[in-house]
Amino acid sequence: MTLSVLLLVACSGLVGGAFLLRSTERDAARPATETGRPAAAGSSTPSPGAPESAEPVPLGPQPSDFPAAEISDLSNVCDGILYYPQSPKRAGKAPHPVVLLIGDGPGGHRRQDNGYYYDEGLSKRVEQTWASEDPKDVQMVAGLDRVSTGATIRRCTYDDPKPETLTLLKASYRLRVYEVATGRKLLDKAMGGDDQACPYVVLFGPDKKIYAEVSHRSLLAALRNLVKR
Repeated sequence: MTLSVLLLVACSGLVGGAFLLRSTERDAARPATETGRPAAAGSSTPSPGAPESAEPVPLGPQPSDFPAAEISDLSNVCDGILYYPQSPKRAGKAPHPVVLLIGDGPGGHRRQDNGYYYDEGLSKRVEQTWASEDPKDVQMVAGLDRVSTGATIRRCTYDDPKPETLTLLKASYRLRVYEVATGRKLLDKAMGGDDQACPYVVLFGPDKKIYAEVSHRSLLAALRNLVKR
């Protein structure tokens, strides 16, 4: 049975990309046929007779003068650029709110995952704990970045809006969790892309490659103690 899908490429931010919806199960059994650093501050011109000295470059994340205005601002904490002292610390009674930002590689854009926590429930309180849309309520930010890719797992065939065959590859990830208010690292964990099924809805680029993702179950297991204790 063919399902329809609304193309949202213009809003996806991926140039040349497209959304597809898988409408058959046949590809699940099909085997594969093939396996900032910031710029240094310019030195000021020394006065006559004064010894030359280079201005020190600050090391590590710096405190922001302003609170985070958008959830996307918290990516600065994952990158070790800024932390936000105006945010609440991970202290007091649990739960400790977290947001999950997923990146496709070093230096790339991260997007918020708003659905990984559904096994915890669908109440507003659960949503505010695991995927708040208001940065002022967030105590922790989790950055999940793809760090490497591997062999082909299988081919994934899609029918809608037009026939396409994509290559699903193995992938590995790094999960890092930080306290937003201080930039303190709370977790650094290597994770494998254990969800190796062809996704039903997929965003892909011109190379027609997609990557196994970390399953929601694995993400919850990695974050649960930090959130609930």
